[in-house]
Parts: sequence; C-alpha cells; structure tokens
Amino acid sequence: MTTDLPDSEHLDGNAAAVLFAELFAPDVTAAELVCGGCGAEAEIGAMLLHGGSMGAILRCAHCDTAVLKLTRTPRGLWLDMHATRRLFVAAPVA
Repeated sequence: MTTDLPDSEHLDGNAAAVLFAELFAPDVTAAELVCGGCGAEAEIGAMLLHGGSMGAILRCAHCDTAVLKLTRTPRGLWLDMHATRRLFVAAPVA
C-alpha cells in the first residue's frame, strides 16, 4: 500500500484515507500511547479495561486516567481519546 498523498495543500479529509487505513488496520492493542494524565508510555494492551456491553474504558495502569473510551451505539462506534497525548502505530515489518 502506498502512502503517497497528493501535493495539493487544499484537499478534504478524504485524501488522507490511505493513512487512516494504515493506522486502523494493524492490531491496535500493540499501538503505544502517552497518557495525558501522567505522561506514561505504554501499549494499549497494557491499559486496564473497564467495560460492559456498550464498550470499553481503558485506564492508564500508572495513574488511572481514562485514556481511551470506545462506545458502541446503534449508529456505530465512538472513540474518545481526549486524555491521550499521542498514539503511535509501528510500521509493519516487511
């Protein structure tokens, strides 16, 4: 898959579809994030899960900040990352 984007400075968000597909296709539990509460870096799989039938709340194992909230509704999935400073998905090994 190529990640080359058009050179134009004024495109709509659809032009980033290739990059978003690359971000959300891998196993996201291996992605690393930085907690907005304490600055700890950890894989999503190392977060503490609190959840139920509607979704999941992932909390930082260091400070208990709710770093990710994933909610299932009749309209689709909602992802809230307001307490995440940064998310990193490693490039696949070729």
